[in-house]
Amino acid sequence: MTNTLRVLSNFMVSGLLLFCINLQAEDFDDEVVYSTEGYCLLANEGVASDYLSAYAKKLGVTPSKKVCRSFQEIVQESRPANWDYPQGRPYPGSVVRLTSAQVQLVKAINKTNE
Repeated sequence: MTNTLRVLSNFMVSGLLLFCINLQAEDFDDEVVYSTEGYCLLANEGVASDYLSAYAKKLGVTPSKKVCRSFQEIVQESRPANWDYPQGRPYPGSVVRLTSAQVQLVKAINKTNE
């Protein structure tokens, strides 16, 4: 293979890999991951009990109030007052991502509490 063909081949493989990575990233935008932290974050924000019941059912367990209080302390210590949930993150450094529907739900609750 000549150098030109190698460069072209590497370029095509790199482009294909980037395309696959972008497809996977788009798939994750709609993915819902259920976690204890996610449940507690929503509960601490005041989400309706029927929503939390459905969430707990999908999670397979209802986290205790004690566990949720510990998450509430983390959020209170680390989240700025004007936090806008960038990329669905409930607080800085969180690995949990809320869906856009969950973010809108929390923002609506916060707006009514103001």
